[in-house]
Amino acid sequence: MQSKTVLSSIICGLMLSSGSAIASDLKQGGTLTVPIIGTGFVENYNPYTSKDLLHGVMFEPLMVFNNMTGKTEWRLAKSAEYSDDLKTIKLTLRDGLTWSDGSPLTAKDVAYSFTMTKENGAFDQRGIWTDGNLISIEATNDTTVEFKLNQADSTFIWNLEKYHIIPEKVWSKVSDLTTFTNPNPIGSGPMTEVKYIKTQQMELCRNPNYYLEGLPHLDCITYRSYNDNSQIQPALMKGEIDWGSNFIADIDNTFVAASPENHHYWYPANDAIHLYVNTKEAPFSDLELRKALSMALDREAIVDIAAYGYPTVNFNAGGIGELYSTYIDADVTAKYKDLTTYNPDKANQMLDAAGYVDKSGDGFRQTKDGKRIEFDIEVVNGWTDWIQVVQMVTEYFEEVGIKANVKTVDWAVYDSSLKDSKYKMSINWSLVATHPILAYQDYYSSSRIGKTWHGGHGVHSPEIDALIDGFGKTNDTAEQADIIKQLQVFSAENLPFIPLFSNPTWFQYNSSKIVGWPNAENPYVQPVWYDGGKRVLIINNLHLK
Repeated sequence: MQSKTVLSSIICGLMLSSGSAIASDLKQGGTLTVPIIGTGFVENYNPYTSKDLLHGVMFEPLMVFNNMTGKTEWRLAKSAEYSDDLKTIKLTLRDGLTWSDGSPLTAKDVAYSFTMTKENGAFDQRGIWTDGNLISIEATNDTTVEFKLNQADSTFIWNLEKYHIIPEKVWSKVSDLTTFTNPNPIGSGPMTEVKYIKTQQMELCRNPNYYLEGLPHLDCITYRSYNDNSQIQPALMKGEIDWGSNFIADIDNTFVAASPENHHYWYPANDAIHLYVNTKEAPFSDLELRKALSMALDREAIVDIAAYGYPTVNFNAGGIGELYSTYIDADVTAKYKDLTTYNPDKANQMLDAAGYVDKSGDGFRQTKDGKRIEFDIEVVNGWTDWIQVVQMVTEYFEEVGIKANVKTVDWAVYDSSLKDSKYKMSINWSLVATHPILAYQDYYSSSRIGKTWHGGHGVHSPEIDALIDGFGKTNDTAEQADIIKQLQVFSAENLPFIPLFSNPTWFQYNSSKIVGWPNAENPYVQPVWYDGGKRVLIINNLHLK
């Protein structure tokens, strides 16, 4: 067994980095303006029920596993160490941490922030309690928290960055945390002070007691609400927005050309985008139908036409895309390539052979009991690029006699449909994480059912749970690589989601007033606004020009 110091270094990176551009000569002040697609803002500062507005802004993560650099960016925590048997994690906080009101932030707050999610299961975002492996979380002194596990799990630590650290003195006194709106919020992130909130705009300003001296350089962040991407595009062009994380059509001509010196974008590889299929309902329970639907899609045309060529076509049926390109098994991709190759003739043959034929003569196939196969594909209202993608998908399905409809829904409906398996088919992303094993946990671990958007498809088993759990019980890289290959084979053979493409990381920025942005020349982090950990690294690097 390797020493705990070496093992911890392998798992965590253990490279002390603030991820921040602390320099005395950088200008202080200024306001960053960002767009949010939605119906407006309400006075809710609960990070678990306010979508993704507050993590990394009002609430600081313990650490950030930076998939762009391979480093662990330590935030509230300064280190983490596994025991030799991989059953105990000792997490050490920075000294002298405080909340934004100046009161101490201690290990008791951290322990409470995790134990609270056991009683409030909707907040247990990574399912750390569900599978029963986590025994306890204890603050052993003011700066140390110990996580004790029943069984070895070298992946457990990767979950910790996703939980919000909250003040026990406030939250422990609330009877129903699921409806708690956290008025007069106390936070630990760079921007904690609510300057104002209006229906279409909200502004958060500098934490007066931020733990990183001299940061943030900026004074405030202004959130502006927009109905959809089409409203954001002209706002970006006019310079009303500094940081965009949305699809922009024909970006070189519509955004960059308006001010080539200041309007920029960088689209590194991101998550795999799939059509998630609810296999618990007929006819989607039929694997042959799922295969035929996959083969009916011309992915290259969808990317070129509906997505303006920005994504990368995903011909890998194994469940992962370009974000994890070094883990994609070429043999698996080649073996199952026919599943992702556009072949409507073969799709028609498979549907005929499976007994799905057009008995009524209306051009659409029926099930064996005579019911027309018709279903909705859910997509969020305002997500114009994905709406176009889904529209093209329905047209390709119609070419093989399958009737599908575009169904645009509000975020709340989309969220609950995916988590509660209330969809027939839905377009959604896959987990962006430190390692693809976490994406497979999200897809298949029984403990994730009902807690994630990606586990409601119905393809689960004790055997696949054991395979996934086995990854964390070993530190043998060859064994871990074999598990990842087996999971790719399992995904291809069961096809609970139909791969489409690897999304680009949507990232546009305006450098006329604010600089310090990540880009291809300085790729210090993947530029994802919707990931709180990555967001805080960028916020702390930005400053006035």
